Amino acid sequence: MKETRRRTAVTATLAATAMVLAACGGSSEDPADDPADEGGTERSGALIFGQETAFPENLFPLIATGNSVATANMLIRTLPAPFLTQPDFTIGVDPDLNAEDPAIEETDGGQVVTYTLNPDAVWSDGTQMTVDDFEFTWRIQRSSDPADGGCEALISTVGYDQIESVEAGDDEGSVVVTYSSPFPDWKSLFTLLPAHIMDTGDDASNCEMVTTGWPVAEGLPDDFSGGPWQLLAENIDAGQQVVTYVPNEMWWGEGPLLENLIIQTIGSEANTTVAGMSSGDLQLVQPQPQLDLIGQLDGLAPNVTSEITFGLSFEHFDMNFGNVHLAKPEVRQAFGLALDRAEIVGATVGAFDDRAQVLNNRFYVNNQPEYVDTAPEQYNAQDTAGAIALLEEAGYTIGANGVAVHPEDGPLQMRMSTTQNNPLRESTIDLASAQVAKAGFAIEKFLDPDIFAGNLEEGNYDIALFAWVSSPYVSGNASIYETGGGQNWTGGSSAEADELLAQLATEVDPTAAAQLANDADAALWEDLSTIPLYQKPIVTAWSSDFEGIVPNATNAGPVWNSDQFALAQ
Repeated sequence: MKETRRRTAVTATLAATAMVLAACGGSSEDPADDPADEGGTERSGALIFGQETAFPENLFPLIATGNSVATANMLIRTLPAPFLTQPDFTIGVDPDLNAEDPAIEETDGGQVVTYTLNPDAVWSDGTQMTVDDFEFTWRIQRSSDPADGGCEALISTVGYDQIESVEAGDDEGSVVVTYSSPFPDWKSLFTLLPAHIMDTGDDASNCEMVTTGWPVAEGLPDDFSGGPWQLLAENIDAGQQVVTYVPNEMWWGEGPLLENLIIQTIGSEANTTVAGMSSGDLQLVQPQPQLDLIGQLDGLAPNVTSEITFGLSFEHFDMNFGNVHLAKPEVRQAFGLALDRAEIVGATVGAFDDRAQVLNNRFYVNNQPEYVDTAPEQYNAQDTAGAIALLEEAGYTIGANGVAVHPEDGPLQMRMSTTQNNPLRESTIDLASAQVAKAGFAIEKFLDPDIFAGNLEEGNYDIALFAWVSSPYVSGNASIYETGGGQNWTGGSSAEADELLAQLATEVDPTAAAQLANDADAALWEDLSTIPLYQKPIVTAWSSDFEGIVPNATNAGPVWNSDQFALAQ
């Protein structure tokens, strides 16, 4: 998960790191010394979340180097936001930030949203949260054009670019946000940043700050927090890839109930995950699903509780239009025809959960009510003969070695890149490679250690296999698929999809918005820059010594309610 307005790539560490041995439960030696929240509840124990995604190089979520699942997990209870995605995919109002539910009013051609802030809401240095924080959060994200006071380093400006003004309302603590055009996913905006700490007062220097971001070893500016947990720079060990949170003593809400929350990067080796949960060195994991791993976690019951849920993430192939072969629509379409996605699903995630099925949509997953199967019939079953015919139409001939060859562009040889230490993805590539080989494709598997450290963004790949971690806010997906979008790493372009996505950005009626998203997805099947495979099952396992853990298979992540984690009574 990252921010709710966009999707983020699921990453994997290069190798398992050393396990950090830390207090995993129990109270301090002297209960009288235990810190307590305002309600008098004694804090006790620490929980270690073993995170398999790569340790981030940057913590600033608005730029590419900070756009990762790991960063999102590290910030989810540090940066305040008016809304939080719930485990059932609904959007819940955060009562700690809001004194009352935000109000929306439609105007001629636009909309006005009014927030009423909780008067107790303060940053960790005691400074009141005010309209200044909303205004600054908008101002640094409203444009990517330096000539307009914007910043090119931003991943997305979706929603913020439709705002005319952010001003104080009539009452103290009231924030009025005026949109020039309706924005249906307004609830996704305003993950707040502290203006009094970050705003330099100059657009150019603010952009420089955004571009640099927050290098992970340096932590957050002034160690600020606006949530229940605080991450101090002194508690970041980038070498061991572990961060330790302490309670934000200026937090005005309930909790935290633990003394510490620890996030440790452990890599994606199943043996590391199982050993950590078995020994008690880890208390919470959300690993990539693997058949053997799930069985081993189940075997740790009753000491470990595990659950599989189907969330808002999906695996897919991306095809780079910068590749001389994939620039041809016939080649991309032939690749799609040569695949047997049902066989891929059955041999991978379907092997450990019979609820798994082929995904035929890029905006909605199978268990969302808005989901429509938009795939053309020809991509629902393998058609090797049809794939060969398309290649021949594009000038290819099948050589004696079975590889298609173009008279000018050479043999149809390409690399398929994915993350390291992920057997499920490796199996997917092995099976897909064998399927498309029958049509003349020669695929080399490449486990790319830098796939999310620039190679995708810079176009250094042919075909990539990874996952998008989604949210209920579909308008934020525009940057992935629109022509020139900040996350459109394939270079694909569909005029029809662009027009539909532009309409989606201002459509406030949920039914009409879903229709636009599904129509845009149908248009993307013509472009075929991406091919969805399946909705990812999310595995969450935790120590039975803890309570309050509620798996959240959305981009909110496993520590979304970590302020409510506690030792079991």
